Amino acid sequence: MPKFSNELINEKSLYLLKHAHNPVKWQSWNEETLKKAKKENKIIILSIGYSTCHWCHVMERESFQDKKVAEFMNKYFISIKVDREERPDIDNIYMDAIQKMGIQGGWPLNIFLLPNQKPFYGGTYFTKNNWFRILENIKNISDDNMKKIVESSEEFTKEIINSNENFQTSKTFDIKTLINEIKIKFDFDDGGMLREPKFPMPSLWNSLLLYSKNNNDKEVYKHTLKTINSILKGGIYDHLGGGISRYSVDKKWEIPHFEKMLYDNGLFIELLSNIYKISKKDKYKYYIDHCIKWIEDEMMSKENGFYSAIDAESENIEGKFYRWKLSELNKIFKSDIDFLSNEINLKNNFGEFIILTLNNNIDFLSEKIKIKLFNERNKRIKPITDKKIICSWNSIALIGIINAYQATKNNSYLQIAKKNAIFIKTKLLSKNRLSRVYGSDQLGYLDDFAFTIKAFILYYETTNNKEFLDDAKKLIEFTISKFYNKKEKMFNYSSLEHEKLISNKVEIFDNVIPSSNSVMYQNILFLGKLFDDILYKNIFNDMGNSLSKYLNTYEFMHNWIYVNQINLFKVNEIKIIGKKNKKDLLSILSIYSPNKVVQFQEEEKDKQSFILCRNNVCEAPIFDIKKLVDAIKV
Repeated sequence: MPKFSNELINEKSLYLLKHAHNPVKWQSWNEETLKKAKKENKIIILSIGYSTCHWCHVMERESFQDKKVAEFMNKYFISIKVDREERPDIDNIYMDAIQKMGIQGGWPLNIFLLPNQKPFYGGTYFTKNNWFRILENIKNISDDNMKKIVESSEEFTKEIINSNENFQTSKTFDIKTLINEIKIKFDFDDGGMLREPKFPMPSLWNSLLLYSKNNNDKEVYKHTLKTINSILKGGIYDHLGGGISRYSVDKKWEIPHFEKMLYDNGLFIELLSNIYKISKKDKYKYYIDHCIKWIEDEMMSKENGFYSAIDAESENIEGKFYRWKLSELNKIFKSDIDFLSNEINLKNNFGEFIILTLNNNIDFLSEKIKIKLFNERNKRIKPITDKKIICSWNSIALIGIINAYQATKNNSYLQIAKKNAIFIKTKLLSKNRLSRVYGSDQLGYLDDFAFTIKAFILYYETTNNKEFLDDAKKLIEFTISKFYNKKEKMFNYSSLEHEKLISNKVEIFDNVIPSSNSVMYQNILFLGKLFDDILYKNIFNDMGNSLSKYLNTYEFMHNWIYVNQINLFKVNEIKIIGKKNKKDLLSILSIYSPNKVVQFQEEEKDKQSFILCRNNVCEAPIFDIKKLVDAIKV
């Protein structure tokens, strides 16, 4: 029986429940707690993290389980825990605040607020001694010089509210200038960018892939391939179970930060599908299948929703599940160890341990090795899976799996996609509103709406299920009415129906996950074409005009540039008339052509025909599928 329990015991979040038996009197972010802080006039400690965050675990064990630390926090502060995956709106605001303080962002995010929610100091991970010292210092300063704290909080809050204006630039760049600037950052030896740690950025490489094809830039194409291949050979890829980890701590992609996130893998599957559409190389087909199998086996609930993440830790040790000692491998393979060494680098690369990486001449592990090591690894205690089902992340994974079906024509992927699409439609969507998390009544945020609309459009063009197109239209109308910021000509991250915080962020910049506004930008472009809607077209143009003041880097504007490339090279509007011919449809979908939208016009005709429209000009009906495919290839 645990010695302590706090208010988090009533929460559903795995991350919050992890802290439910801390001696710290944690409370959740709600109206009652915020009123209590004002009534008692106490400073708020806001601590934000997520279930698979390694350093969140470490700080919880070191500091929040400590009685002395807890007693001090309980006496002088109101302590609030937030799961960033449930409340990204809160995380966005206070992560911005940390960065305004000149501190590199990350999690756990620990920030001090006045009772009015305005921040004045914070940081990320602190050792126990440093954390206690900070607590004491803030207590003493608040006793002696509260005026200074108030002034500081007002300054940071003002910067947060005006953050979008602070990002504006007067520079004017064209796409080739931006490409030349990002080329300087390429790591030509190991792929990715010249930095450590290295994050997989699938949507960035998707954008560069499109640029390379549109502009016949062989250097960019070669580097994109180099990056993908380096990831697939590295330790960041799980060669036994499938899927990629969140990032690599080294430049060679060898040593992962071991947590596995659903969104990373959904985006990666989409990238692999596109590269397979172009190259038709079987190795990419292998990895598509391997990643989807991991999602199906490890991340899919009985109700066909996808879980959010798998922890980096097992038995409180980071990466324990994934690492090997050479003595273990010798014992497993015995006389076959030479066979193993032909495929895997057996040198220690993680202290005294080996993280599996492929030799240069190997595209993927042989089944003999994979099965033997996989079965052996499954005898170990597995990392915990966070079974929270997040709307936007499910839609990201759905987009990846639909793209995989289009690329490979593997019907089993379509069946997985169908199950998940129906789950989103029936379990997360109600009366044009999306839930952020399955089982919660928390209204979804802009990313939930943006990625779900994108997924539904894609599902419609793949299946001719018009219900999903109709839902996409209803969702975008709700988004325009509740999220659109007419002043900024962009969408707010939170809607008019969400809790009012000290700021409502407008998410502009693309990161690992494309920004919610850039995804909406594409949605509005495509739905404007599908429905010939002047409102959508006007919003698209307004967003594009507003975008010019932010467009100063390729790396963090990559999805915006991707959509602009689609628009620049003309959107191919394909109308399929007559009864759907699955073979012909797959011929259209399986080619690399991101600048296409597909519509169906059901008519009883002996022969299927196609109408191709560009810039509101339609060509004569096409009856030869090969002629159509040639016309829409990038």
